Amino acid sequence: MISLYRPGNSLLHRMPVGIKLLALIFVLAMLTIGTDLWWVALARAFAVVALYFLASFGFKELGQQVWRIKLLVLFVLVPGLVFQSPLTAVTNTLALVYGILVATLVTMTTKSSAIVDLIARITKSRSFALLIALSLNSVALVSAYANQIVDASKARGVRPKPIRQVVNLFVISLRNADQYGEALAARGVEA
Repeated sequence: MISLYRPGNSLLHRMPVGIKLLALIFVLAMLTIGTDLWWVALARAFAVVALYFLASFGFKELGQQVWRIKLLVLFVLVPGLVFQSPLTAVTNTLALVYGILVATLVTMTTKSSAIVDLIARITKSRSFALLIALSLNSVALVSAYANQIVDASKARGVRPKPIRQVVNLFVISLRNADQYGEALAARGVEA
């Protein structure tokens, strides 16, 4: 299973998974408040930077995470600029970015198995926990496939075309889903 987890010994790495997930829910809920205030956006930026440093990742890792979601940022920001005031569009987009960065930080400091175990204990359902684990894994997997498609285009000297990349990503994702289904069926896991 592909995981975003990065081994470490920071305070965030050592924090119990339940507390991290509750904190994540709280942070995501707080991101819906005061989204149109520039000073709130600035305070959130400082908080996100502080969390990445607390996890011993720093500016380089934070920059890489922001770079990975650049297309999503444009996809949200451009329509926002068309239909909202510039300040509202920017602060709403920043709230989304902060939420993604904090969620990514939780997955980078928490083993997938710990999240699955907690969900299995809470729901009393190992199948549901497995579903959550596969969902978390799929996000990382699709991101890795997208990067491979771009790299393959560059290696062939072909300028990447968005529609071709989306079709390739769709085909690869479906192939992977079939392989997952076959592997689960072989292990006796029912849908």
